[in-house]
Amino acid sequence: MLNAIDAIRIFSDDFQTTKDFFVDALGFVIGFEGEGVVVYDLPGTKLILEEVDLSEPEAAGMVGRFTGVSFAVEDIKATYKDLKAKGVDFEGKPEMEEWGGALAHFRDPANNVFTLIQYPNQN
Repeated sequence: MLNAIDAIRIFSDDFQTTKDFFVDALGFVIGFEGEGVVVYDLPGTKLILEEVDLSEPEAAGMVGRFTGVSFAVEDIKATYKDLKAKGVDFEGKPEMEEWGGALAHFRDPANNVFTLIQYPNQN
C-alpha cells in the first residue's frame, strides 16, 4: 500500500541560483546537500532540487515547465505580497476560482512554475 508522498523532484540548470532562491525567498530549510542535489525539509514532504545539464538529451523538458506542485497558504494575498517583495516572479495576482479557493503561479530562477493555493473558508 502506498503512503503519503515522501518527496517531489524538480530540476535546474542554474543550480546555485535556484538553491538560494528556495532558501532566501521562500524560507525553505535544507535537510541534506550533496553534489548537484539539495533536499529541503518541508512539512509533510521533501522537495528535492537536482542539477541538470541541458546539453544532455535526457534533460530535455525537465527544466522550465509547469511542475504541478502547489503550496497551500492560509492567506494568499499576504503571502503573494510578501514573496513579491522578496523578488519572486509571479505570473499574475492571486485569482479567485469558481470552487471558492484562490491560486497564484510563480516561477523559480530555472523558470519552473509553482502554484500558491488558498482553500475556501480561510482568511
